[in-house]
Amino acid sequence: MSTEPNQSSLYDLINTDIRTPIPAPLLTQALTEPPFIPIPGITNLRDLGRLPSSPIRPNLFYRSGALQNLPSASLTRLRDDLGVKLVLDLRSKGETARSPDPEIEGIKNAYFESKRVPRPIEMVKFIDEGGKRGYVELYDEVLDIYEESVRGVLEWVRDGGGPVLFHCTAGKDRTGVLAAIFLSLAGASDETIAFDYALTRVGIEPAREFLLGMLKVWNTEWTTETPGMAEFSSVKGDFILGMMEMMESKYGGVEGYVRGLGFGEEDLRKIRAVLRGD
Repeated sequence: MSTEPNQSSLYDLINTDIRTPIPAPLLTQALTEPPFIPIPGITNLRDLGRLPSSPIRPNLFYRSGALQNLPSASLTRLRDDLGVKLVLDLRSKGETARSPDPEIEGIKNAYFESKRVPRPIEMVKFIDEGGKRGYVELYDEVLDIYEESVRGVLEWVRDGGGPVLFHCTAGKDRTGVLAAIFLSLAGASDETIAFDYALTRVGIEPAREFLLGMLKVWNTEWTTETPGMAEFSSVKGDFILGMMEMMESKYGGVEGYVRGLGFGEEDLRKIRAVLRGD
């Protein structure tokens, strides 16, 4: 069972509007305490096993934003301090081509090409339900087109490959979906899954302006006043819980989705045992 960080301040911070900067002293404190891990150059790095009430054992599953342009000292810390054995890149082919993951001796890099290019974001879909409807549709697509990545890392876990760091660009959407799958398989509560997802609001703060600027690269017609933009830019636990509800309806839950990837009951037993440290 994980240790319990001070939750009160974190709960306040995750509700900060994305357009409002988090005060530096509060941010520094949050990012240097569990479940966050302060390694220079890595945004939104945290240990799924050090979430409040996490059923995942510590020092096993890490999530983060992209890893490009890291100082050598940060690279070696991933291996020597965190014990990472596998880095799973959940980005698109274009993203990885522009900024490939670093080569670190003793760590395997894994990348599985997505099934297809995602559909363009339709901002209007994020107006309803405070953005939940749009995010459920977006994450339904993530589950489909990145299923090879999910299958590959679950096989690694099942076979006892060792600690994993998985990431996308900001460590929010694709990374958030995979984190929810891991947590659910381990037996985490909805509250824990939602809290982990919402912590990204704090984790991305150092890169907040950069990430908001990237939205204009995706679509030059988008502005802060575009209907749905405020909701699309938000990080709410309801978004990932909406995905969990959708998975229950569409796949029979997370376990049903995983079975659909070719895993049987014995595979699931082994995966749960690794996740929990049994």
